[in-house]
Amino acid sequence: MIFGGFQQLSLIDYPGKICAIAFTIGCNFRCAFCHNKELVLPELIAKQPIITEDDILTFLKTRIGKLEALCITGGEPSLYDDLDKFLQKIKQLGLLIKLDTNGTNPTILSKILDAKLVDYIAMDIKAPLTTQDYNKITSVQVNLDNIKKSIELIKTKLSDYEFRTTVEPSLREQDILQIAKYLAPAKKYFLQEFRTGNTLNPLYNSMKGLSQDELEKIKDKIKDNFEQIGVR
Repeated sequence: MIFGGFQQLSLIDYPGKICAIAFTIGCNFRCAFCHNKELVLPELIAKQPIITEDDILTFLKTRIGKLEALCITGGEPSLYDDLDKFLQKIKQLGLLIKLDTNGTNPTILSKILDAKLVDYIAMDIKAPLTTQDYNKITSVQVNLDNIKKSIELIKTKLSDYEFRTTVEPSLREQDILQIAKYLAPAKKYFLQEFRTGNTLNPLYNSMKGLSQDELEKIKDKIKDNFEQIGVR
C-alpha cells in the first residue's frame, strides 16, 4: 500500500480511542467538496511525499501501549488489493483498526470483515441511493449495487460502525430524509456540515450548505431510525 499522509495522534477520529491516522493515495470518486484533493488528483499526488507501510509500522511499534488504534482513510483504502495484508500487520501490533470507505468495493470489505481485521467502519453515504444522484455528487459513473452491498455487509457483519453524509451545497432536506429511510435501521448516522477551504472544485469555496441549525432540525426528524445520530 502507498500512503500520502500520516498523523501521529488523534483523539477524535476513532470514537473513544487514541489513534494514529494513515491516509492512502488515490480515489475513484471526484467529489467537488473533497478536502483531500492532494490524495485524489493524479497531478497533485505526484507532488506528495510517499509514505510506505514500513514507515508506518516502524512508528507504530514505538507507540505500543500508548496508541490504541489506527484509522485508515484516504483517498479510498479499498482500492488496494493488499489492504487485508496490511491490516494483518497492524493487528499483530495489538491495535484496533478503523476504516473509512466510500463503499465501492464490497469484495474487499467482505474479505476483511470475514477475517475480523477491522473493528470499526465509517462509510460515507454521498447522496440518495439512486444512480443519478450518486453520479452527480461523485462526478463519476457509480455502480450503485456495490454501494448497497457494502451497506448491508457493514450492518450485518460488524457490531460497531457509522454511516455519515457530508451535506454539500446541492443536498437538501428531502435528500437526507431519503438516505435515512434507506439506511434504517442502523447503528449510527452522522450529518456533517459542509465547510469551505481547499475543496477539489475551487468554486465550492464560495458556496454554502445547510447550516448547523438546519441540520439539527433534520436530525430530529430522522433520529428514530438510528441508535445514535449526530451533527458534526
